[in-house]
Amino acid sequence: MNKLPQKTRLTQQRKTILDIVKSTCYHPTAEQIFKLVKKQLPKISVGTVYRNLDVLADQKLIKRIDIPGEPTRFDAELKNKAYFVCKNKGSIYDLKIDSEKLKSLVNCDCIDKIDDFHILLFGTSKDCPSEKGLRKGQLKR
Repeated sequence: MNKLPQKTRLTQQRKTILDIVKSTCYHPTAEQIFKLVKKQLPKISVGTVYRNLDVLADQKLIKRIDIPGEPTRFDAELKNKAYFVCKNKGSIYDLKIDSEKLKSLVNCDCIDKIDDFHILLFGTSKDCPSEKGLRKGQLKR
């Protein structure tokens, strides 16, 4: 029998981690999140950050972005969307697509409704003025 994740309280550490994931305009790795959290909570350990990211993801307060061969990234925007991963820069871009548009693109009569999706597209991106800031993890929402 599958159990739903039990609701746990939002500790100060967990709230700080959640706030950092929400404030970034890139999709940070656990290591990048740890470095940002460490500035606010100097005594926090990397293991605590990893465990709390797992709890937040299990509670569906953030979502994991699993890219083959890359560290897991995290996103606070929970709505369904697709991601474009630039192979040259390692950047991840949000692609705005809704389930109805996706359904029409798939072009399969057997689909009635799409409830959830997670799509990764890979390629190369054009140069962007904010790219340097993204790579350094400095841009905030």
